[in-house]
Amino acid sequence: MKRDSSREDALLGPGTTFVLGKGGVGKTVISEGLAALSSESGRRTLLVRLGESLHSPDAPADKPVASRHGFDVVDLEARAAMDQYVRHVVRVRVLADRITGSEIYRKFFAAAPGLPELVVLGRIEAYARERDGRGALRWDTIVVDCPSAGHGLLMLETPFVAFRAASIGPFGRLASRITAWLREETRLAVVAIPEEMAVVEAIEFKDDLKEKTGLEISLAIVNRLRTETISSEARRTIAGDRSPAGSPDAWLVESGVRALRRNRLEAFHRKRLARGLDLSPWPVNELARVRPRDVAQALRIGA
Repeated sequence: MKRDSSREDALLGPGTTFVLGKGGVGKTVISEGLAALSSESGRRTLLVRLGESLHSPDAPADKPVASRHGFDVVDLEARAAMDQYVRHVVRVRVLADRITGSEIYRKFFAAAPGLPELVVLGRIEAYARERDGRGALRWDTIVVDCPSAGHGLLMLETPFVAFRAASIGPFGRLASRITAWLREETRLAVVAIPEEMAVVEAIEFKDDLKEKTGLEISLAIVNRLRTETISSEARRTIAGDRSPAGSPDAWLVESGVRALRRNRLEAFHRKRLARGLDLSPWPVNELARVRPRDVAQALRIGA
């Protein structure tokens, strides 16, 4: 298949991409595949893992490290992000350590609604602006593996709510900066699988996101497709089969019938997702192995 470079460039894109979706649709797998594909395309890439995606024993929290897949990775935990924000604001290390080690600070962080989400977004925005020793951006592309749909929506909604509630002070300024960054410099991708509940939740997420933040989904990925190619001759055989039940031919025909039904159902869900999101979903076939390099290749084939 000839590569459509313009379509692949639209998939990758420089800057920060938030990958969202309900639990179980392969959001983390797709995030890793996007990061691998970006790295293979020559971009310096960072994968940020949040929420239930935190699972790496080799990546200290809040400190990006090189992965064996060609991109950098960081497991970003909210408390670590908040501690770093306090150190940035206070600037005096001894005083900042006293603050972050206090019981009052711990209780405040645990009780303040939306604060963890706000500081996590602030840390990601800081990664997006980080420079190397030559003054160039440290990463060309950042892929954020977000928490599952409900928590992901809460995270993206938080800076907008915080800014409306308090537009002054350090957190008001942080919220203002993050909302501008989300509107102008980031992309949102939603992942679904060709099943009823996943498609419905993806469409509902898009509508809720627009209503609460004004942000829009710019990329849709439909994962775990099992669409099979069935020749015209095979279709005619299936349509006209009169093989006795239990014969080898009958078993083959029944397999073909199941494949046709599955193809039609997947096509129906893809069209429904496209209509609901007003986007043409990017197809990714079901894989036997889900290593980042394999997922990157599946994404490339989808181009």
